[in-house]
Amino acid sequence: MKILAIDDSNVNLLVMKGTLEKHLSDAQLKTACSGKEGLDLARSWHPDTILLDLQMPDMDGYETIRCLKQNPATAYIPVIVITAADVDSKDRVRALDLGADAFLQKPISSHELVAHIKVMLRIKKAEERLRHSQKLEAIGILAGGVAHDFNNILTVIRGYSTMLLMQTPPEDPNHESLQMIVDAAKRATSLTQSLLTFSRKQEATPSKAELCTLVSSFEKFLRRIIGDNITLNFVCDQNTSHASVDRSMIEQMLMNLAINARDAMPDGGQLTIATAHILLDSKSASALELSPGTYIHLTVSDTGCGIPRELLPKIFDPFFTTKEVGKGSGLGLSMVYGIVKQHCGTISVESAPGSGTTFSIYLPANETSETVQESQ
Repeated sequence: MKILAIDDSNVNLLVMKGTLEKHLSDAQLKTACSGKEGLDLARSWHPDTILLDLQMPDMDGYETIRCLKQNPATAYIPVIVITAADVDSKDRVRALDLGADAFLQKPISSHELVAHIKVMLRIKKAEERLRHSQKLEAIGILAGGVAHDFNNILTVIRGYSTMLLMQTPPEDPNHESLQMIVDAAKRATSLTQSLLTFSRKQEATPSKAELCTLVSSFEKFLRRIIGDNITLNFVCDQNTSHASVDRSMIEQMLMNLAINARDAMPDGGQLTIATAHILLDSKSASALELSPGTYIHLTVSDTGCGIPRELLPKIFDPFFTTKEVGKGSGLGLSMVYGIVKQHCGTISVESAPGSGTTFSIYLPANETSETVQESQ
């Protein structure tokens, strides 16, 4: 949790620092003594919440709010105005009209301040999830329509080129060219399947499977994908229960995550795939946007270069890639996202530059187990 406090009073900043350290142990606090300095920090640091004073000499709180909300990079950061000034309702309305999310007037208790911060963080997360969902839905509709029509064209191309290839002897000079056409059509078909999976227009055919066994059976294929300079480790809970999954989709998901990890470790490293059986209580399930119950927790971790924090919200977006032009379609992780959602699960990612990346996937389990680990 990153909090930026903007106030020209060092005493007020020290009080806020003490309050946050006491009541929000996971909070990171940065301070600014002027509106301009606060704006620069907000643009570079991307805080989760801003605590803002109104009365400042160089740029008052009203102007600071206006600048924050007009900049796309900072417009969605919740702003809590905290002022000791004698303000009336017009000042409050002015601040809220400019985009402030809450208006607090001193004296204010530490519990009230912390409560407002927590509410703002929950609202911010909900808004981010809604924007992301709406964006994916819109792109998914477009991608699904294009993929469906393109797949029909590819069917004709593959059919006729395969017929010509069968009628052309290997010694014919056109045989190699026809083979290349057939191979290219197959790759294009695979791409359309990725688009259909992302848009959820490719229907899943689930069957009951023990995920640990499914993952282990895919080991040889994954080893060929990642190469000899990467060590592949499996940590499978033998008591993991069954789940209703589309085997081919789960294999596609694992393959894409393995390729993503391989590309993040050009000089070699460790790739670890683990499964566990876990029981989510109401609090844990709510945090993951799931219903309470039994889940299979699948993690895919690498020791690669990691992902900058500012890019994490974008990595599941279709066509977004950090790779060089021509070296990535930007569909791999968006397809993983689509597969997880089709299985009524959820996926998250933790990463930092130089610290590797861990993808955490929760899939509903089909049965209970005596060895379930209860999430606290």
